[in-house]
Amino acid sequence: MEKQMDLFEASWGVRADLKDTQSKLFDLVPGSGRCESPRSKNKNLEKFRVAANLAYDLFNNGLMNRRGEFKRFFGFVPIPTREPYPGYMNRAKWDEIELRMEKVITPLILAAAKEQGVK
Repeated sequence: MEKQMDLFEASWGVRADLKDTQSKLFDLVPGSGRCESPRSKNKNLEKFRVAANLAYDLFNNGLMNRRGEFKRFFGFVPIPTREPYPGYMNRAKWDEIELRMEKVITPLILAAAKEQGVK
């Protein structure tokens, strides 16, 4: 039972059962810049790339670089600007943030995988 539950835990907003798919999609994303044809044949791959970059900024920089873009993309700002950061964030809060992100990221991964023919 514990192994099965591991499949539904999110890490950086990505469910464990989608980690392999995520890795395959990362292989298709350019090292820098937008995907080729980001508004047509690679539209979902581009959305996946943007989501991954925003997740990176959240978990590595505390959204110091891309707070506004994160809010527009995910629909919320997980780290408030008015409350003291150390006292506000705890493990339960991070888990809540990852679950909220997962609701956005999972459909993006599935759509990008379908678009790119990744299984």
